[in-house]
Amino acid sequence: MSSYVDAVLAEGERIVYRASISHWKYFLSYLVGSLFVLSALGAYIATENTAGAALAMIALLLAAGLALILSAVVRRQTTELVLTDRRIITKRGLVSRDTVEINLNKVESLHVNQGLMGRILNYGDVTVVGTGASLEPLRGIARPLELRKKLGGGMEVAVPKSDR
Repeated sequence: MSSYVDAVLAEGERIVYRASISHWKYFLSYLVGSLFVLSALGAYIATENTAGAALAMIALLLAAGLALILSAVVRRQTTELVLTDRRIITKRGLVSRDTVEINLNKVESLHVNQGLMGRILNYGDVTVVGTGASLEPLRGIARPLELRKKLGGGMEVAVPKSDR
């Protein structure tokens, strides 16, 4: 399955940078899901596969844990943030799709917000401010300063020499 961005690129438009959501954004989902799965395995071992009601509870714990983990993985994999030589494209969602595109000549600034853990683990929130509007913050972007650096270079490419 090709990505949304690959399908909407204009002729001659090239991708400068692909950003991704950091796994750290979904750490709590991964942790709680893993705890449910481990609880299910522990309960299965403790009951020695004998009680029918216990097996139902084990199945529920296992299903809940796997659903939490799978949900986080799907949300991460179905979010795209791409900087091309002409625009910024964001897309979220698998079944329903939410997309926003901003031409580079309409971008006024890029805000990066990183807390202490974000600086240590290299992730943060990115907000693109454009003429008249701005993107809602893109939360948990991996390597946000790399995106800022690429956007700075991309903006130089996008601005015609006569406008400098």
